[in-house]
Amino acid sequence: MQTEHTLEIKKIIAGGNGLGHLDDGMVVMTPFVLPGERVNVAKLKQFSGHIQATTLSIKQPSPQRCPPLCPQFGTCGGCSLQHTPYSNQLAIKQEILFETLIRGHVLPEKKIPLPLPSPHSEEYRYKIRLHLAKNGRIGFHKMQSHALVSITHCPLAAPALNRVLLNLSASGLLPEIASSCNQIELICSPKDTTVAATLFLSETRQPSRTLLETMLSIINLKGLMLQHKRQTMFIPKPILLRQSFSTATHHYTLQWDNRSFFQINPQQNQQLIDIVLTAAGTVAGKKILDLFCGMGNFSIPLALRGARVTGVELNKNAVAAARTNARNAEIHESKFITADVSRYLRQLANMQSRFDIVLLDPPRKGLGHATEVLAQIPAEMIVYISCDLATLTRDLKTLVKKYRLMSVTPIDMFPHTHHIECVAVLEKN
Repeated sequence: MQTEHTLEIKKIIAGGNGLGHLDDGMVVMTPFVLPGERVNVAKLKQFSGHIQATTLSIKQPSPQRCPPLCPQFGTCGGCSLQHTPYSNQLAIKQEILFETLIRGHVLPEKKIPLPLPSPHSEEYRYKIRLHLAKNGRIGFHKMQSHALVSITHCPLAAPALNRVLLNLSASGLLPEIASSCNQIELICSPKDTTVAATLFLSETRQPSRTLLETMLSIINLKGLMLQHKRQTMFIPKPILLRQSFSTATHHYTLQWDNRSFFQINPQQNQQLIDIVLTAAGTVAGKKILDLFCGMGNFSIPLALRGARVTGVELNKNAVAAARTNARNAEIHESKFITADVSRYLRQLANMQSRFDIVLLDPPRKGLGHATEVLAQIPAEMIVYISCDLATLTRDLKTLVKKYRLMSVTPIDMFPHTHHIECVAVLEKN
């Protein structure tokens, strides 16, 4: 029998849970609540310093509570903030960021603003990854579970992705696909709404050629990529994805394929680039090191403004795309290197290389131990783009030993979720 408790929610914390206390002071974390609400919860798991609970009912709702836009909200693990208006989501994320940086003792000199709103709070995702059950059911995982929530439409996904998902669900092919595949990733090209899919194979045997050709013909897919461990196969060939950009001085288009990382919210990515360009200031003639440069998302606009960019990226396909994008933009004084960022930084430190600006956009795990090495590279400015507050705060604690943290600007790349993208700007002491 579950032990139920009634408590008041004090605030929303990193991860999207609400935080409250039992009468004995024990911390309770529970989802889908808002500050000021009185709620009934049941304990799921006891930890040494807190209880993870599930929300049973809202006894006293917040005036900031609203109906969610998705009927699966609260079951599907993808969203955590649909129960409050978008404007309040931004305020919650601002508070989460402020408290995280305060606890990490890395508060910037400038006041933390509200997160930059996404141009679209719905239909903004141009990539979704779906899970497949053995019986052919398709959907997302439940919160804190591997159980499947079946879906045929996601309100956060771009319309082209939802059309493909609906076609896929109605095709009758899913049980056969699920016999050799446990995940399907759908990717939409921002420029032309071309949709490609990646099948993550659960077995060494591949789906039949007939099945794959049928998928292409009736589901409105332009191409398929089959992925098993490190083996990749394309049918019929890699599909190019494209996005066009406009800055104050240039118009250009980037291209890549589904082996390269790209920002899944393309309209907000344009605003992210604008923030980075503003932070970098006048860059003509300056040497810029772009770590985790990918297909040139930041390198290309910086180089178009006259910077001499060195882009470093481990993904050789992304580097090939960055070089192509540089050629297409008629950029000649920049270079892109396939290398592990940590090892390359050590080489630069040993050679006592200097850069005017170091830019980095690492994966969720951040830079980690290599942050110590980065701090040894002489640079006037570091621009750190992050999608994870915990690893950003950890790395900033190392960097502020030699740099001043001037600003941290939040960008809402993922509306209705607890995730926060940030641009941190550091200047040499």
